[in-house]
Amino acid sequence: MSPTILKAENIQITNVTALLYSRPGMGKTTILGTLPGKTLILDVDKGTLVLRGNKNVDVIRMSESLVELKEALVWLQSMKELPYQNICIDTLTELESGMLTVYGRNGKNDGAPERGHYNQTQFKIMDYCRQFRSLNANIIFTAWELQKEIVEKTGESYTQCSPSLSGKCADSIGGLCEMIGRITVSPKDNERYIDFRGTAERIAKDRLWKRAFCKYDELLTPPSETKTQSKPKGRSPKIRDEQDDLNESDYDGKRTSGYVEDVMLSCDREEQDSKNYCTPN
Repeated sequence: MSPTILKAENIQITNVTALLYSRPGMGKTTILGTLPGKTLILDVDKGTLVLRGNKNVDVIRMSESLVELKEALVWLQSMKELPYQNICIDTLTELESGMLTVYGRNGKNDGAPERGHYNQTQFKIMDYCRQFRSLNANIIFTAWELQKEIVEKTGESYTQCSPSLSGKCADSIGGLCEMIGRITVSPKDNERYIDFRGTAERIAKDRLWKRAFCKYDELLTPPSETKTQSKPKGRSPKIRDEQDDLNESDYDGKRTSGYVEDVMLSCDREEQDSKNYCTPN
């Protein structure tokens, strides 16, 4: 049997897989409540209280045994047509911790996870993520933020922000996603933004729409359909990195680079101010 050939010029964006991460309290769960269409959230860390009253969101809360995760996956896979446009796991960080706890309780190390349990947990999480990604829906994962000090061979050091997942999980799950976004709040307008600018200090990307950032409620909205941003009077000093050179005019399909520079400069300052906040390894 010959393989199916797809012409790249005809490939359309249907579903999106994204990983969002941030420090606690930055609005990861709140963002999930703004997604267009019907949303199902697999609530691992019981943070969905902030979405109470939202008619577009259904929630499956995980117990300590986490048996609901497999049950939910089997249930969704059995449907010919999903009733949800978005399926979210909130958060992968707590899911990983919960799996290790379950393995430890059933193990032989007085409740503590054994060495082999870490490999099992990484494999299981990556397998679950791949299976959820195969569903006909947008798949959104969330994670807490890990800040760690990196020292290069040259002696240069910096703080890197990344999703808080152990071992190969962060790289493997990140590779499955079209978008990795860090949630931040700009002191300039006190608005939440999702930062897609990948640098040595920030794990991020948007390989679908090449955005530098978007507002928190526009994660799945193509740049051509976002609300037009008015350019404020005056301009802040420009900030540049490789992603900015590509994306400075992409935000709403018009040349709004001044707005991007102003807001993201404020976000970068906020990020610099947060360097003393570190999540334990």
